[in-house]
Amino acid sequence: MVRERSARSTPSKAVITALRGLCEDKRNTVFVVSGKERHSLTSTLGDISNLGLAAEHGMFISWPTAKTKTRRRWETLVPETDRTWRSLAMTIMEVYTSRTHGSYIEETEMKVLWQYRDADTEFGSLQAKELEDHLSKYLRSFPVDILHGGVEEGGYVEVRPKGVNKGVLAMRVIKRFPEMAQKDKLEFALVLGDDHCDEPMLSVMRQIGRRVKAVRRAQHGEPPLPDMPATIQLVDVSSCDNYLSSELEVFTSTVGKKPSAAANYLHDVDEVQELLASLVRVSTRDPRHFSALDLTAFSNGSSGVKNTQSPALAKSTSLNEINKQDPTVSVSMNLAAYFETIEDNEEDQEDEFLFF
Repeated sequence: MVRERSARSTPSKAVITALRGLCEDKRNTVFVVSGKERHSLTSTLGDISNLGLAAEHGMFISWPTAKTKTRRRWETLVPETDRTWRSLAMTIMEVYTSRTHGSYIEETEMKVLWQYRDADTEFGSLQAKELEDHLSKYLRSFPVDILHGGVEEGGYVEVRPKGVNKGVLAMRVIKRFPEMAQKDKLEFALVLGDDHCDEPMLSVMRQIGRRVKAVRRAQHGEPPLPDMPATIQLVDVSSCDNYLSSELEVFTSTVGKKPSAAANYLHDVDEVQELLASLVRVSTRDPRHFSALDLTAFSNGSSGVKNTQSPALAKSTSLNEINKQDPTVSVSMNLAAYFETIEDNEEDQEDEFLFF
């Protein structure tokens, strides 16, 4: 039985540098939400001041703190009072491990998994479905969720405490936002994810952004928004309303073009690093704010404000001027233009699912 993940991946130096830069700006609230265990997150990212951490898909939360030299404090997303289900789940899984070559059990603080990604694809899938039914039968009286990820999702059957996912965590973070930030209400949110475990978070945040935008459009007499894709499971996010600005803008993005609850996508990890680095540059530029006169002068290529610019800005060129100099260069005028938009396929529309 495996108690730790066999392959440990760590963020690159560029990502860590970008996270440090974003966290240094007190206007930002930054969270890293991972499926990894607490000790793994703490060892790689625990020394970054003002960075919030969530381990094991949000089960364990460490709120942003400037005191990184002391031991991080963690709280649980949901109470876990009954752990007797763990021994029963592992006993059942051991039966399937013994008869499925290449499969193994993985145990963490929160969950128990039966991994079959290294087993024969067809036989492993059949055994996984049988195991899922077996667990559902014998664990139905326990407060747990049983998840089955196919081979394309890593090949596993997982048992975890009920109500733990990154979408629930996202709502918890929003409700704590006034305690963490300088403002009472959230005005901007950028949510990035790359696999199926991030879909609940992307779905919840997309629905939160849409809810605010729908109210804004109604107040301005604009036509209503089109229906949400039927593949997105709807969640009641109304409990977050009191923590959201009426001007809220939400950007959701997955990594790689694929079916997703996100509205946008970035091609690869390199583009994620590029985006984060760009946000750091915007956050740390000096001066951070310009008057309307300055912005007009920049766009017109005027040198009337040359003496008021910092040395760094004196060397800068307006976006309009870049386009004039080299028409082949594509410059994003805002964050929305940076992303590729995921087109919803109408042929894949299904009945909507509603849960609370």
